[in-house]
Amino acid sequence: MRLLIVPLLFLSLPATAQIAHPMAPERNGPDPALEPFFHGVASGDPESDRVVIWTRVTTDSLSLDVQWRVALDTGMTQIVADGWVVASDLHDHTVKVDVTGLQPFTFYYYEFEAANARSIRGRTRTLPTGVGVDSLRFAVVSCSNYAHGWFNAYQRITERNDVFAVIHLGDYIYEYGNGEFGNERPLEPPVEVLSLNDYRVRHSYYKLDPDLMRLHQQYPFLSVWDDHESANNAWIGGAENHDAGEGDWFDRKSASVKVY
Repeated sequence: MRLLIVPLLFLSLPATAQIAHPMAPERNGPDPALEPFFHGVASGDPESDRVVIWTRVTTDSLSLDVQWRVALDTGMTQIVADGWVVASDLHDHTVKVDVTGLQPFTFYYYEFEAANARSIRGRTRTLPTGVGVDSLRFAVVSCSNYAHGWFNAYQRITERNDVFAVIHLGDYIYEYGNGEFGNERPLEPPVEVLSLNDYRVRHSYYKLDPDLMRLHQQYPFLSVWDDHESANNAWIGGAENHDAGEGDWFDRKSASVKVY
């Protein structure tokens, strides 16, 4: 099988090159209609017979049972796999399911249900086996700095329907605080992220962005992390953007990896 990788759009644009989203608010806020699945759904790491699906439940409970379903149709009538998983505060009430037993090169639709409410429905796709497939088209993105402007590139990709999956080459988030590296949009938390909770809040805030949420809903991701997942110019023993006053580097690194 020959893989044709077509880079479509990149997010490494300077803030001055990005156009403000005409319909978006100044800050991301949870959509009440999505409760308790404010952060939407996502899928990733597709193989020919399996794919990982994800969501997050916003709840005050220490743990909550979540039902998941995967179907062949958008109406969720042709169920091919389903089950239950626990959303626990130990993992910030996020859940991941490695759905197996799927057919190659097939579109699947999935949803979650908890607390008498359903998530938005996601679409994903399994890898081909190589028979009768000449090429695959991927959208390649990187360096998604929320503070530098709107995620127009994500929006443009969702307007297409000829992409197999999204390859994110890293810097899915940036660790800086408000005004430290871009000031087009304010951040949560407003300060540089250092702790486990900080990284959770930053990832959570990113995933409230409507363009990113829609992209995750529509395509599976193949992701690689980079330095800003923890701190700029990270290396095995530290980072350029980490000093002694910010605590132990290995604790920070461990927290960032766990949240990612």
